Amino acid sequence: MSRVLLIGMGDIGKQVLNFLVRDPKCPELLVGEYNEDFGRRRVNAAISNANVMGMYPKVSFKKMDLSKIDETAQILADFQPDVVINGTVMQTWHVIRQLPKEQYEALSRGTLGMWMPGQVALGYRLMLAIKQAGIKTRVINTSMSCESNPMLASVGLAPDIGIGNVELLQPGCRSVVAEKLGEPISSIQVYLVAHHVWWVCHREANIKEGPFWMKIMHNDKDVTNQFDTKQVLIASDELYNPGPDFTVISAASCIKNMYALMDPVGIYTHSPAPEGLPGGYPVFISDKGARLALPEGITREEAIRINEESQYLDGIAKIEQGGKVTYSDFTYDVLKNVLGVDMPHWNVKDSYEVATMLIKKYHEFAKKYGVIYD
Repeated sequence: MSRVLLIGMGDIGKQVLNFLVRDPKCPELLVGEYNEDFGRRRVNAAISNANVMGMYPKVSFKKMDLSKIDETAQILADFQPDVVINGTVMQTWHVIRQLPKEQYEALSRGTLGMWMPGQVALGYRLMLAIKQAGIKTRVINTSMSCESNPMLASVGLAPDIGIGNVELLQPGCRSVVAEKLGEPISSIQVYLVAHHVWWVCHREANIKEGPFWMKIMHNDKDVTNQFDTKQVLIASDELYNPGPDFTVISAASCIKNMYALMDPVGIYTHSPAPEGLPGGYPVFISDKGARLALPEGITREEAIRINEESQYLDGIAKIEQGGKVTYSDFTYDVLKNVLGVDMPHWNVKDSYEVATMLIKKYHEFAKKYGVIYD
């Protein structure tokens, strides 16, 4: 039986677990979580959920603290997972929604990229632990993978693939096109190159639309010129409620990628950050890993450029080899003048310490406006 290590019982991890335990093909699962009581209860609920439906998956729990590299490496060496799914962050990017409207809007102008140290820090330590354990495994990173995977790649620790993001949009585009043509979704294929900026740009007023590329096929015939592709993309973004609806799709994306990474045949799909590249693309995923799989009509260089331009709009101006990350000018401005952090750039290797500092600064800021964290 295949073995999968699922780390983190937040919104995505919980959904992945609940889906998997009800799947007759469910691999052996080891669930890791920093908060032991919270994690065990979520695992127990998932097992009972499966039992009610006549499923009896092999699931166990282990307290895991990814900040402790040696301990993590030992767990990895003992379990020998075929796939590791990282669902951890130090602080979720949307925590600032708890602020009063004026302060939330002031901070949100820094965009999601401002909080990347806390999104990448635990993933960085996990990848170091995998390297230290000396195991052969595939890695799915769920945490803002459009940007965190290329950051990890810059220090030679790229996960195999991300989840969601472009795949929150691509299925919706197929649905929109199918409805307009009056044809079944199965007859429609949409090839999409897009960054995660696109699934937040219509929900967050301060994030501009990024560039994208789309090709629409109906029964293997190119019908792209029959559509305003921007309107198709906007319509796809408006199909779902924000929050839980997106989480369910992201969890499905994660599970699909998990199975693909254990499949010698592989699948053609869409996902973010193959080969440690920024943004989202058509990809081919198998037990050999994930690689870019662009259709006719766009070059590798053009696809990467599109996503790098969107990456700037999401607050990250540049990711350099060796791990140096430079914020976009407007993000640095918010950090300095709203949060009081004069930090135009930082390094992935220092992400845990940088994230700890940013979280402290944010909590001090929030406390001024009546939002207090334990």
